[in-house]
Parts: sequence; C-alpha cells; structure tokens
Amino acid sequence: MQTVDQMIDDIIKREGGYNEVRGDAGGATNLGVSLRYAKGKPEMDLDHDGDIDKHDIMLVTPEIAHRLYKRDFFQAPGIDGFPDVLQPQLFDISVNAGGGRSIKCLQEALNACAKAGLKVDGYSGPKTEAAAANAVARLGAKTVVNQIVAERIEFYQSIVAHDASQSKFLKGWTNRAKSFLQ
Repeated sequence: MQTVDQMIDDIIKREGGYNEVRGDAGGATNLGVSLRYAKGKPEMDLDHDGDIDKHDIMLVTPEIAHRLYKRDFFQAPGIDGFPDVLQPQLFDISVNAGGGRSIKCLQEALNACAKAGLKVDGYSGPKTEAAAANAVARLGAKTVVNQIVAERIEFYQSIVAHDASQSKFLKGWTNRAKSFLQ
C-alpha cells in the first residue's frame, strides 16, 4: 500500500517539469500544475504581480504541487475513501483529468465489471465507496483496476473523437493509463 505522499511523488515524476505545449488545454504546466487549474486559485499568484500566468506556473515547487495535489486532487474528490489498491490510479486520473472525471471512470468501471448500477455523476459518496469495496472484495483488485484503465482509455479516445487536435496527446495518455494495468 502506498501512502498519499508516495503517490504524489510518483505523480510528480510522471508529470515532469515545466512545459508549454501548443494545443494543451491546460496551458503552461509545471509538475502537473496547469495554468487552467491555477487561474482559479488566488494563492497561485506566486510572483505576487496581481495576475496568474505562466510565470507563476514556472515558480511551482514540489512542495507547492504536493500541497495542492493532496488537498484538491486526493481529499476533495474523496479518493481517500476508496480501497487502497484503487487510490493510486484514481489519484493519477484526478491530477490528469480532474477529480470528477476520476470518480466517473470508477463509477463506469464498477457498472461495467460489477453491475453496480451507480449513477455516473463524478461524485464520491457512500454508494460509490461501498460498491468499490464490494467489487474489490468480490472480483479482486486486478479486475477492478484493469476496468478503470479501460474506462480511462475510452475517455481519452472520446476527447480525440470530439477534438482531433488532441490526437497528439492520445499515445501518452494511453500509455499513462496502461501503466496501471495489473
């Protein structure tokens, strides 16, 4: 079982340093903290010039990323309420695609492999938590984790289907998802 700190360290390694890729909807990104995300956070005016722009993103440190990840991408979407074996991938999806998307991938996976009958709304709650625990206990972690990978890849493919300009990211997104296969 990984601790939340170990998961964050893994995500930061996966995300890498500063980049500004043309066509990336998140904009400038450093250690996985994107400009799109940062614009909604007044504390992200790291250079204290009254705006949040790529210059602030360049100043993101591992300590800042760690704090934000834990609060906004692990605790806020409720990932800490799911079985330990599911947390690393759910957390990674949350950082990569948003907390709501992470929970939707889980709900879709639970409906597909465990016939859970969950509303796919992106909100963690007692029904989703219970269904996840039940599915892991009944079907095994491998089945559930691998179904989440499948749902995640399907999500990435749907992004490209709706916006072909995003196709340049598909291979990386898919490889990232497949890295969680068991």
